[in-house]
Amino acid sequence: MNTGQASNPVSHTTSVHAAVTVRVAWSLMMSGIRLRPGVLKDARDHVLYCLPTSVEADEAEQQTDQLAEDYLNRVKGGRLRHLSRESGADIVLHEGLRARLVAALDPVSDAVLRLHYGDGMPLEQVERTAAIDGSALIAAQEGLRISVREILLGEGLGGSWTDDKLDTALGRLANMALPGCPEPLELLADQHRAHVDACPRCSRAVRLIRGGLISPSDLLAPSDAGPHPDVVVGALILHPDARRVRRKLERVMGPGAVRAGPDVWLMSKDELAQMGPGIRGLVSDGVLPRHHLRGAVVRGKGRWSGAVLLGPTAIEAIESARSRPWSEIDTLGELPPPRPTPPKPTRWWMAAAVLMTLTGVVGVDTFKAQPQQPDVPVEATFTAAEDGWEITFDLADFAVLDVVALGAEGLTIVHGDVRASRGQWATGGGAYRLYVPDPHVALIASTTGVAELNTLVQAARSSPTPLQTLESQLLLAHPTVAWVGSPAITGPEDSLEDTLEDGVPAQP
Repeated sequence: MNTGQASNPVSHTTSVHAAVTVRVAWSLMMSGIRLRPGVLKDARDHVLYCLPTSVEADEAEQQTDQLAEDYLNRVKGGRLRHLSRESGADIVLHEGLRARLVAALDPVSDAVLRLHYGDGMPLEQVERTAAIDGSALIAAQEGLRISVREILLGEGLGGSWTDDKLDTALGRLANMALPGCPEPLELLADQHRAHVDACPRCSRAVRLIRGGLISPSDLLAPSDAGPHPDVVVGALILHPDARRVRRKLERVMGPGAVRAGPDVWLMSKDELAQMGPGIRGLVSDGVLPRHHLRGAVVRGKGRWSGAVLLGPTAIEAIESARSRPWSEIDTLGELPPPRPTPPKPTRWWMAAAVLMTLTGVVGVDTFKAQPQQPDVPVEATFTAAEDGWEITFDLADFAVLDVVALGAEGLTIVHGDVRASRGQWATGGGAYRLYVPDPHVALIASTTGVAELNTLVQAARSSPTPLQTLESQLLLAHPTVAWVGSPAITGPEDSLEDTLEDGVPAQP
């Protein structure tokens, strides 16, 4: 990711800048975060990037806690997500409502409003800090909810007032600044002491300044205010079915790709361009199916701070990537189809051996009954992939496909009665590619399906050689069904490493 010069994020007013700075500093402090200058600036910039330019100070302060929490989530490497507003956050409140509420408070209710709803202390901490019995605090909280409900109903704000909505309204009123806040550099002046004591925002700012956590100059908007800088972000999304190759993809992308979710990565546009040849190589080599990757490049508000992308553009890039068709990545174009697998010499040796064998027994075979040919032949190639097989196959469009596998859980039907839905495995070249994470696999093709396949599988599970037993019983009942097994299937005790020669085509 790019770590260019940080500049003024957005041209907000001084009152918005000061309100956001105080609220961010307080939110980080309450979360136990040490307020180093770089941390405070990054968290504040993230909030300012995400806020509309025309926002008022009260509205900005109202959204700051959630955005500061989102910043901490990004620093910790958490999954990026859309932020939803709290229930009741869209209700229009004004200072007159706060004045009516405060005027009727007793000392205990005042402590709950200021410390719990204003400063964000849990009631247990308020009990220790203010030396007030916990039951009295709970009773005061219920009284505050009743009072604010009556005030809101008196304003004609009806509807269903749940405790959550009432708590949101109390939090907004508890943090609402009073009109006429002094300039940041005059907060400590004696003539403003009465206002500072009564105003939640100014009181909190003075406490932070006297505690050495911020300075008055931190509350001033930068003098070089101008248009916010843009950041160009690339987002890549991997299909969940391709998670088996996620580590290989991450090795190709390198340290420039920042994880933003289980299958999502962010990077700069330049870094995405540098990753292009490696990504194309994975797709061309058949390691990563091209229809399992997509991506987008978006320009928007924000900046990189180390491995953290500040601002809303990260979410915008991910959403844009999700709207792209699979196999398309902005700036890289459509990913290429996989290269054909080169023929292996072992095939020719095997063919020669088979030819010699057939020559020796042709006379005998002439007098034997010829086996029935499958109604729908299957051509399949098995290639070792991770802890199972990647199977490339082709069969008639009208055929019904069943896939059985022998693994740690015994003989099972992996995919049953598949016809039109096998299009999800299409490679784009007329064939299909399927991954099965088991050491022994067989494809079964028929014209109408095998109705009693599940019964045959259950009967064969108790056999020492389940797949061989299933094959013999199946072909005995349905001689024209096509059976194609992975190489060297002899029994459940054999390991994939002992029986496999990578890429050998299976024989029906």
